[in-house]
Amino acid sequence: MNKTLALAMASCLIGAPALAQTTLRVVTAFPQGTMQNIPLTAFIDHVNETCADSVSLNFVGGPEAIPTFELGEAVRRGVVDVGFSSQSFYTSIVPDASAIRLSTNTAAEQRENGGWELLNRIHNERMNAYYLARTSDGIPFHLYLTEEADPLDLSGVTLRIAPVYRAFFEDLGATVVQIPPAEVYPALERGVVQGLGWTSLGLFDQGWDQHIRYRVDPGFYVSDSNILVNLDRWNGLDTAAQECLSEAALWVEGEDHILLDLQDEELQRQADAGVQVIELEGDQREEFLRRASDAGWAELERLQPEYVTELRELLAPEGAE
Repeated sequence: MNKTLALAMASCLIGAPALAQTTLRVVTAFPQGTMQNIPLTAFIDHVNETCADSVSLNFVGGPEAIPTFELGEAVRRGVVDVGFSSQSFYTSIVPDASAIRLSTNTAAEQRENGGWELLNRIHNERMNAYYLARTSDGIPFHLYLTEEADPLDLSGVTLRIAPVYRAFFEDLGATVVQIPPAEVYPALERGVVQGLGWTSLGLFDQGWDQHIRYRVDPGFYVSDSNILVNLDRWNGLDTAAQECLSEAALWVEGEDHILLDLQDEELQRQADAGVQVIELEGDQREEFLRRASDAGWAELERLQPEYVTELRELLAPEGAE
């Protein structure tokens, strides 16, 4: 009787569908505890709450797990399943992704006009990655300085850069040094650099405010923190998991208003900490922004011209030629 019961139970187990839930490992390019990770934390919590029947996300760590500039390659090879990174950290793999920072329309508009579809195809081709979501939309970059300088002539000034600012800052005459975010503080402390490019968020997260004295306005470009899934891993997910992650992507993109509210608080905090604003106005403002845009598109044309025309039409339609 026991043997019969055991066989019956085994038969039921064999015939029953396996549990569909898949766990994906997540790594961020940004140091833990920084404001850039706010959308990722919200996304992980949302997925684990709403997609529990099909997929879950397991946060592994940040640059201490995989260095910032190596995360893109780790996603491409499938060392991690999901990477949270700015295009500026993986442009060596996907040069075309630098067009994201040159966007003049929103992530939502790009989903409507085919921009997201093109970016996803490019990530598929060059990075073996699925371009799931873009966060931090509407948050600009700024030039921060330890000493007062002419923003239109930075000759003699050494700036910390990621690839996102390289062409623009070189056009302004600066000497540039590429340094991961976690290593910026000692570079500022030792005077190795006299400034840096960064977003309007996060100056205080790693103590940079102790050395930064000036912020140049206006901001330029738009920042991005992208959720990228290894393409093989994505294709291996069942339909329910893909659909739930896609819905979560739309949800997190719709939550960027939280960062915009934090931006207002952050800029006030900078003012309270004594960070002075070098405000460019009139012709100088126009020149600053024009040189930023021209340098960015010219660099992309030089590095990877294949999709430049189409990217410009879809991501910066009013600036397309």
